Amino acid sequence: VRKVHKKQFREGNYMKKRLLACALAATMILGSTAPVLAADDGSTQGTNTFVDGGTDLSFWTFQELHVGFWTSMADEWNKQNPDRPINLTVTTGESSSLHSKLLIACQSGEGAPDMADIEIGHYGAFLKDGYLLPINDAVEPYKDDVVMSRISMYGDNEGNYYGVDFHLGATVAYYNMDIMNEAGIDPADIVTWDDYVEAGKTVLEKTGTPMCAVETSDLFLPQCMMLEKGAQYVDEDGNPNLVTDEHAEVIDYIRSMINDGVCEIAPGGGFHTEEWYGHLNGAGVASVIMPLWYMGRFTDYCPDLDGKMAIYPIPVWNEGDTREVLQGGTGTSVIKGTENEQLAKDFLAFAKLSKEGCTYEWEKLGFDPIRTELWDDPAITENKDNKFLAYFTTNPFDILKENGTDITAPNISGSYSATYSTLVSTTYSNAFEISVDQDAKELLQSEQDSIIY
Repeated sequence: VRKVHKKQFREGNYMKKRLLACALAATMILGSTAPVLAADDGSTQGTNTFVDGGTDLSFWTFQELHVGFWTSMADEWNKQNPDRPINLTVTTGESSSLHSKLLIACQSGEGAPDMADIEIGHYGAFLKDGYLLPINDAVEPYKDDVVMSRISMYGDNEGNYYGVDFHLGATVAYYNMDIMNEAGIDPADIVTWDDYVEAGKTVLEKTGTPMCAVETSDLFLPQCMMLEKGAQYVDEDGNPNLVTDEHAEVIDYIRSMINDGVCEIAPGGGFHTEEWYGHLNGAGVASVIMPLWYMGRFTDYCPDLDGKMAIYPIPVWNEGDTREVLQGGTGTSVIKGTENEQLAKDFLAFAKLSKEGCTYEWEKLGFDPIRTELWDDPAITENKDNKFLAYFTTNPFDILKENGTDITAPNISGSYSATYSTLVSTTYSNAFEISVDQDAKELLQSEQDSIIY
């Protein structure tokens, strides 16, 4: 059973009252004529503009801000496909309970929606038990236009694809330039992790501020470092794979950073907590290593850092290594048992992979698009009215274009869901806070032995 931290907000899980307000506002602003309605159980529901003769499709998501996206894309689908109209009903709920409800519905064969957003930490449970439909035929027309690693990661060893993400999720380094300038450090000179640590020591000496933080209730920094080493949390067969030299090296490296004062434990335990947002907004750290979708956290929760944050490529272990890995995500899938398989698959691919869909995801949600033509579109990359481009002092599209599409994605197959649960509930809190003197490999063996899948 996955441990839930009361104040933790994972990707897409904002504070509920604020989220609902944003969802209501977004729905009205973005042109969906149907309101988002709140239920007594805390769930919300929204629809597109229903049309006569439209096929009813049901959709579940754990993120209220996705409601406006899906209902708007349903309206756009109906405009472009008047011979195949859909009437879409989107239902949201709290992440943990919604994923549990979806899994139970899939297991029982009753009550499941036609489609669903499934957060990456939960996705493996649905994939390994065969509850999702392959969508290869629907994806095929878009393959040359998108970064396929963000689709193939939601697949199996036989070449089938089952999900599509909202974003690329390229991990970057966010630097507070007030702090970096005070320390006399140019982030452009930071190439390797050793460079990063040495710069962090200077930052600490000159400003008294730690260079970065590591989570104990999530995995972004260690996973980033591991992916750069080519290491995964599960092996090719989907079995837990925590006990590796690479993983132990990463833990020891981060422990050394903590001992040097370069890295601290994130207040609240993670980068999606109220404590952390206040700390970050108050210039409590000089940098954060997180994916590009984290831009929205800055714009929403760090108003005091507007115009002070710069985005640069992540450090690497060795100069010349690829500087792009993918992290976080939500795979949208068609649930096995739907009576409208092809329509649901085609709509999913249109919403997530078309130019219209990817443009919406960037402009309204701040998600780095997986459709590569947008990376070179001045209307996208040079839009001075875009709140994300206006907030940061560097352009995130420069990094996407520099790194290209040679990107490493996490393996989320097999036991990944159960492994993820262990990592974020005990592994990293033990490694960095509780059992800091325990041999890394011994700790990892103990953690791996506790995984039930």
